[in-house]
Amino acid sequence: MSQNKKIWATVMLIVTAAIWGSAFVFQKFAVDEVSTSFIVASRFTIAGILTIIATVKKWRRIDKGYLLGGFVSGTTMALGTGLQTVAMTFGTTPGKSAFLTAAYCVLVPFLAWVFMKESPKKNHVISAVICLVGIGLISLDSNLGIVKGDGITLLCSVAFAANIISIAYFCRGRDPMLLTMLQICVAAVWGWLSVFATGTLPQSISLAAAGNVLYLAIFSTALCLSFQSIGLKYINATVGTILLSLESAFGVIFSVLLYKEQITQKIAVGFAVVFVAVILSQLDFMKDNEGKAAKSAEI
Repeated sequence: MSQNKKIWATVMLIVTAAIWGSAFVFQKFAVDEVSTSFIVASRFTIAGILTIIATVKKWRRIDKGYLLGGFVSGTTMALGTGLQTVAMTFGTTPGKSAFLTAAYCVLVPFLAWVFMKESPKKNHVISAVICLVGIGLISLDSNLGIVKGDGITLLCSVAFAANIISIAYFCRGRDPMLLTMLQICVAAVWGWLSVFATGTLPQSISLAAAGNVLYLAIFSTALCLSFQSIGLKYINATVGTILLSLESAFGVIFSVLLYKEQITQKIAVGFAVVFVAVILSQLDFMKDNEGKAAKSAEI
């Protein structure tokens, strides 16, 4: 594999992390005017159209496995995005949402244990404990209560962890871009079903809100999911996941710059603790029960 491909893959994943980080702010701006259901529906519909066009020559390869994978991954994606968006209406700020959502990186090994029979390693257990401490610093108030929006965001991280597991399972032997297209389309269907079930189709929408939704659809969804698929193809998975975890740091940066979020010392320490937990969950440097040392990521 050429060094140029690795460099471009690294750039793609960092750009993806930056765009995803900024998306928390645009999501917050959008939810101030239109419903969560409409944001999910329109976001994934636009992204779905773009990915359908990009994968049209591959449609003949779609079989029952692709359809099942698209349904499961699309359902978990819609659920995670919906919970993440609705949490914004219950007091969660973009910066806090970025780091609480990042907890999915810590949860993935445990869901893999349940559904794929892959036992978590020592660093996964340690990172989970560290992450809980960080979440407490970010979300718990003086009475040890948790803001409703923060609690919903933690549920969204569980849905995103399930989404990662479903993609890892169904991508085996399949084209990731084709599965991504089906995932996005299924998420769009769930979004529209929610819109009509809740009667939240807006009668009108401002240019600002439309711009926010378009940004989420074109850049945060269609472009980033494509960059993610391509980037992870040419770079070590552990290194790639660490690069993508920068999303949480970018989320805070953009929240401070664009949303004018105020970060207290306690919350800042919580951010740092969660970030350490996320990085630790991806590093395979500890010896397992058989005394085998994990191999270092190839750079």
